[in-house]
This record gives sequence, structure tokens and C-alpha cells, in this order.
Amino acid sequence: MTTQKQLNKELLQELKEIKSELQRYKQQFEIEKNIKNGLYFFILTNDLVALLQKFRETNDYHKTDYQLKALDFLIDSLP
Repeated sequence: MTTQKQLNKELLQELKEIKSELQRYKQQFEIEKNIKNGLYFFILTNDLVALLQKFRETNDYHKTDYQLKALDFLIDSLP
């Protein structure tokens, strides 16, 4: 029979694991955010805003998986 104390210890361990996982997700989010902000800065400082706007007008961000498209492009570009 499991005691309340054992259950509490199990729940505490589960909470620690979930908090650790959440911290990893937060770190990954910050890394991705910084990468995107770096790309925006590159676009702005290299006068590419008009080109980005034209791209957005002809591409649907909601229906296209650009991660797969980018990987496919990179693979096709390999020698």
C-alpha cells in the first residue's frame, strides 16, 4: 500500500522534472527569438524590407511549412 508520504515524494519528483523541462523550453525559445531578431536586423540593415514584403504577398505563412522548404532547399543546394 502506498502512503501519502510516498505519493507526495513522487509528485515532488514529477514537479522537479516538469520544471526542468519547462526551463529547457524557455531557453530554446530565447535562442530562437534571438536568431529571428538577428535575421530581422539583417533584413533592416541591408535594405531588404521591400523584398521581404514582396515575398510575403506571394507566400502563405499559414499553409506552408517553411522549415521543410528551407531544409529541402539546403539539401538540393548540396554538391
